Amino acid sequence: MSAEPTRAYWCEVLAEGEVYGRGQTAAFVLGTFSTISPKLALRWLSGEAERIADRLDPDPKRSAWVKPWMCVNPAPIPDGPTELRFWAEDPDEHQAARDQLKEGAPLSVVIPDNGCRFTLTVWPVAVPPPEASPTQPADEQPTRPRPGHTSHRKVRRSGWLIPLL
Repeated sequence: MSAEPTRAYWCEVLAEGEVYGRGQTAAFVLGTFSTISPKLALRWLSGEAERIADRLDPDPKRSAWVKPWMCVNPAPIPDGPTELRFWAEDPDEHQAARDQLKEGAPLSVVIPDNGCRFTLTVWPVAVPPPEASPTQPADEQPTRPRPGHTSHRKVRRSGWLIPLL
């Protein structure tokens, strides 16, 4: 029985930025996730993009404390939080990303912001099929001990509560 390996997906959100006064950049992993579904991988990545955007610059449409008269037209240059929200809410981007992942290609979305950049990545990972186990599955285990072996199971009586110590 030669089954093809299945695919899993490893997701990561990374922030990279300059360390002030040193002239160096530092990378921080903001979150990781693994799943067997490209749809769930993209859903997690979208949630992380919205989470980062809301922490950098809360969305006035979703905030309870922002009144309509407080809203001003956005700057003509898109910023990082706006780009993160746009990617997280765009169904066409997600369909293209899902198709790319199903083909086995990695996905990487890089969104620059002032002084840093955010990288949303998904890597397809091949998972080999499980090999045939020499032991029997749990539901087919014999109830009697094998010849020459003793059983260490305690007899449980139905209807009695067994205290946990």
